[in-house]
Amino acid sequence: MKSVKKQDLILDAIIRAYLENNLPIGSGELQAKMPIEISASTIRSYFQRLSSDGILMQLHISGGRIPTKKALQRYWIEKLVFDNILNLKNLATLRESVKNFGLFCVLEFNDKEVLREIINVKERFILLVFDNYEISIAFSSEAILFLSSLINVDVYSLRALAKKVGFDELRVKLDKMLIGNILFKEGEEIVHGMVRDSNNNFLYSFYKDESSILELKEGVYFDDIVDDGYMVVKQKAKIENTDTKLLCLGRLNVDFESFFNRVKE
Repeated sequence: MKSVKKQDLILDAIIRAYLENNLPIGSGELQAKMPIEISASTIRSYFQRLSSDGILMQLHISGGRIPTKKALQRYWIEKLVFDNILNLKNLATLRESVKNFGLFCVLEFNDKEVLREIINVKERFILLVFDNYEISIAFSSEAILFLSSLINVDVYSLRALAKKVGFDELRVKLDKMLIGNILFKEGEEIVHGMVRDSNNNFLYSFYKDESSILELKEGVYFDDIVDDGYMVVKQKAKIENTDTKLLCLGRLNVDFESFFNRVKE
């Protein structure tokens, strides 16, 4: 069995305590929470070392420590695993847990629609046939040429290409199709507040255009797409034997691990 360093045990204990209470913790209090016997003086020594490394911070001179943004990001990257499908209990539990943990969550059907056929209807409009949907756009020879090479391309890739080349009519129609895949959405006030208080371009585009966030792959995201101090988690899920994807957005100090344990079977 691989041995665990004292420093890692102390850091893990600090982060778990912070996620539970969102309060600084002192050496004496942490000593009582440790799974092994470590003296308070040893803990204080590690406090200083971790603070020097930018892993912990002290809000007040006489106060305890809290993990920094760097520490929390590293913690979530290590703790959240996306290899397994998350089996959800039910929508009622998900809705209640989203509210209790202060998150924004979207649950979408995991139907990866693929463009199977394009039909020129008397040069009046073009019919795009997907696995379970059909959409129509105005006819043009340029559109026929563009779409002819995109048979068997999935809807997310097609939307990205349409956005890139400025094919707005196609992008808007695909957006409506994607939004129709949303099974559950709760906690919108979290996003609204973030948009109101920031100049984050990604969040603004999401606020105006929900389908943009549905393009994200499974994983955990930080400052690259959301505001400082927030994170986005997306993973495959299943509810009532239906394949879905669950996306959740919240602050770094929200206990995502406990949230997922609460909502899963």
